Amino acid sequence: SIRLEGTSARIERFSAKGGSGSVKLEGSASLGDAPKAVLQLTADHFQLLGRVDRRIVASGTGRLQLDAKTLALDGQFGVDEGLIDFSRSDAPTLSNDVEVVREKGVMAPAEAASAAASPPPSAGKPAREVALDLRVALGDKLRLRGRGIDTGLAGELRITSPGGRLAVNGTVRAVDGTYAAYGQKLSIDKGLITFNGAVENPRLDIEATRPNLDVRVGVAVSGVATNPRIRLFSEPELSEIDKLSWLVMGRASDGLGRTDTALLQRAAIALLAGEGGGPTDQLTRALGLDEIGVRQTDGEVRETVISLGKQLSRR
Repeated sequence: SIRLEGTSARIERFSAKGGSGSVKLEGSASLGDAPKAVLQLTADHFQLLGRVDRRIVASGTGRLQLDAKTLALDGQFGVDEGLIDFSRSDAPTLSNDVEVVREKGVMAPAEAASAAASPPPSAGKPAREVALDLRVALGDKLRLRGRGIDTGLAGELRITSPGGRLAVNGTVRAVDGTYAAYGQKLSIDKGLITFNGAVENPRLDIEATRPNLDVRVGVAVSGVATNPRIRLFSEPELSEIDKLSWLVMGRASDGLGRTDTALLQRAAIALLAGEGGGPTDQLTRALGLDEIGVRQTDGEVRETVISLGKQLSRR
């Protein structure tokens, strides 16, 4: 309910349901020559996202202030439970041999959506400044899944907007996590993602090891998200081939057979390529090939053979 008193209005009761929780809003607004609104927001197990692959339930309080020049939002919220599954987020795309031709003046759907989301500012009306100061605690029931990763997330983030640009500061920790790689389920012993401003480029400090071995061996990821550095490590220090052998085969490289060696070679290529594709994928695309394989021949002299494959037609 809203109570009007001359040029002012007061929200006495406003609530909305989301999942099994709710969000409440109360405050006052001035409707005169200098309009201004100050609102208090309270969320109680409110479901912000309810998709199958994106589910966030949060609680907390915030203060929203809106006037002719500024929109300010500050507060503190906590994630009660949630799931982020980015293994389902890849949208289908058209094949490379499909070309879409549109009539003159007709924008693509993505361009139209971008234009609608960012309309040009009206003449004489400068854009309203946005001031954010939010603290978000991730709690102990937020889970991340997808592309081999299955881990809980913990930590606290501070979201601000200096100079009108979104900034995130804080550290997110992986808790009780695993990472599937090379046919093994590796344990994430250390998983730190540190934000220091730009939300799209956090710093990574991750170690995932194969459990139940006589040596500690695994994969370490460091650097930043846009340019990560991936390497193998072991305790005690071993040769690179032994690190890979322990990681993939669960034993030292002494006495490996032809099949085991070929498997290690393929694992090494996969490690160099990474998820986004590496030199092998670039070479395959440049030559117009479908497959590049590595194997070893039988006999007294074992030779490494590289095979190239290309489908010429459906027959």
